[in-house]
Amino acid sequence: MKRYFREVIFGFVAAVVLAIVPPIVFLAMPAAGFFLFVVPIWSVGVVGLLFFGFLTFGRIPAAIGVALLAIAVALSPVGQATAALVGEIDKNLKEGARANAYLQSKRKECATGYVPLKKPSAKHDLLVLEDMYMCGDHNYDVPDTVAILTGMRVVEAGRFCFTSRKPEIRETLAEYSDNCTGGRDSADVGITPKLVQRKVAVAPLRVDMCLRRRTLPDPPDDRTPAIVLRPVPFGGDCKVTEVIERTASGDVELGRLHYEASRQRYYPDLAVPEGISRYNSLVVFLSEILQQDLSDKALMKHAVEAKN
Repeated sequence: MKRYFREVIFGFVAAVVLAIVPPIVFLAMPAAGFFLFVVPIWSVGVVGLLFFGFLTFGRIPAAIGVALLAIAVALSPVGQATAALVGEIDKNLKEGARANAYLQSKRKECATGYVPLKKPSAKHDLLVLEDMYMCGDHNYDVPDTVAILTGMRVVEAGRFCFTSRKPEIRETLAEYSDNCTGGRDSADVGITPKLVQRKVAVAPLRVDMCLRRRTLPDPPDDRTPAIVLRPVPFGGDCKVTEVIERTASGDVELGRLHYEASRQRYYPDLAVPEGISRYNSLVVFLSEILQQDLSDKALMKHAVEAKN
C-alpha cells in the first residue's frame, strides 16, 4: 500500500514540477507577458503526456497522481481562469479565421465586381463629390485643385476625414479676379489633412486665381448636368466609388471603380499619373475621369511665386 501511495505522490509531484515550475521561470523573463497564451498550452500538454505516458508503461498509481493534480487545478480559481483564457484564445482564433475568410472573399469581389469606366457624353462644368474621403497623401485640397486646373464648379455634398464628418454642402470655383476679399474667398489653396505628419511641412499655396467658396443650403438640382462621384458601401478594405453622369434626361452610370487599400490596387487597373501617389485613390480616379493632370506640379504653374 505504501508503494502505491508513493507512486501516486510521485506522479503528483512530477506533474507539479513539470507543468507549473517551467511556466513560473518563463514568466520571470523580460517581455514574457506577450507569450502568456503559451503557459496553459504547456501545462495542459505536459499533464496529458505524463498521464498517458504512465498509463503506457503500466504505472497506474502515478497516472492517478497526475490526474489528481489535474482535477485539483481544474477546480481551483487558477484552473478556472486558465480554462477561461483557453476559451477566450479559442474564440479569438475562430473570430480571426472568420474575419480573414471574410476579407479574402471581399478581396476577390473587389477584383472582379468593378464596372469599366466609360467616357461622358459631354464636357460638364459641375463636379459633385458626395460624402467623399478627403484626407490622404495629396498635399493640397482636392476641390481647390480641381477647380483651378479644370475650371469646373466643385460641390462637396458632405466630406469625411478619419473620424471627422462634415455634412455641410460646400461649393468651390476658381476665377481670375482682382477682388478676392469677400466671405470665404481666398487666393490660397488649402492643405489636405493627413493622419501621419508630413516629412516636409506644407503651407497653403498662394495662386494667381481667386477661389470662391460658399456654403449651399441644398445640393444642386438632380437634373443639373454634372459628373457625380459617390461612395458605395462594400466591406473589407475595398473602397468602391460610383461614377455617374447626370443629365437632364436622367442619370447614366459611367463606371464603378474599386481601390483595395491594403495593397494599393485599382480595379480596373488604372495608370497612376506621374506625380500622384498610389494612395491617393480619389485623385487617381478624378485624373482618369476628367482626363486632367491634377498633380502638385500642374498646380504649381498657378503659384504666384512661379510668375515672378
